[in-house]
Amino acid sequence: MKNTKNFGIDDIIVGDLENDYIASNEPIRCNHFVLILCNSGNMSLEINYTNYILSKNMLLVISPFDIVSLKHGSDDFKCNAVVIPTAILNNLFADVDISKYESLKNCRIVFLEDGFYFYFVQAIALLKSAKQLVSQEKFNLVAEKQVVSLIQMLKHYNSTFQSNVRNERKEYSSRKNELFKKFIHELISSHSVSREVLFYANELGVSCGYLNEVCNEVSAHSAKEIIDSAVAARLKYELSYTGKTIQELSDEYNFPSQSYFSRYYKRMTGMSPSEFRKKRQ
Repeated sequence: MKNTKNFGIDDIIVGDLENDYIASNEPIRCNHFVLILCNSGNMSLEINYTNYILSKNMLLVISPFDIVSLKHGSDDFKCNAVVIPTAILNNLFADVDISKYESLKNCRIVFLEDGFYFYFVQAIALLKSAKQLVSQEKFNLVAEKQVVSLIQMLKHYNSTFQSNVRNERKEYSSRKNELFKKFIHELISSHSVSREVLFYANELGVSCGYLNEVCNEVSAHSAKEIIDSAVAARLKYELSYTGKTIQELSDEYNFPSQSYFSRYYKRMTGMSPSEFRKKRQ
């Protein structure tokens, strides 16, 4: 699973993650539903600019549109990952009230008691075995039922053993934390519209200074740093997995010119858009 292009296809993926997979702090915008089960060691990461630590017996939940940055993994870090495309997930739960599963988004890291931990280990091992035996098309069909079981078991565990859920960063109930969440939601929706702090401050009905204060307190990043990081993450995806021209992206993301877009992208990533696309190809 070291080739991140695997995350761009429409198949269920199951595999291993180890320390040497951890990228150079590069934020990515996830387009799938991902379950990561840590078997040893630990990994630090950011999800939507909030810090977490993943260690043994912990299950990490990543939702579509989350902005994820893998920071550091210990030498003995090992885990299993199950990647489920949104289209498949929506189809599986077409007849289910999906609101029942919304709580999973608010509980990023779950500490599993031993019995439940081994259930997830064995379930993922079965998926890995099936992957070796059948074609990808057939594997998708085989894996779908197992994926439903995993998600339902996770929901059951959350509702039954809520006291065992532990986020490595406190969930703030303050107005500042709520404002930060609204800021991230607005940023995900409007990242192509504007890259200015003033735009998001106006949308949220606060001053630029207060929005910066909140961002620094909750995430240790300024509002502008978060905006630029989110835009760069999305542009990397666009350049890697779409056929849009540089001019088309410049227009879509409201840059005043293609040359301005290229300078902005190079400042954010160290490469021009054409250099980045050539490297990925």
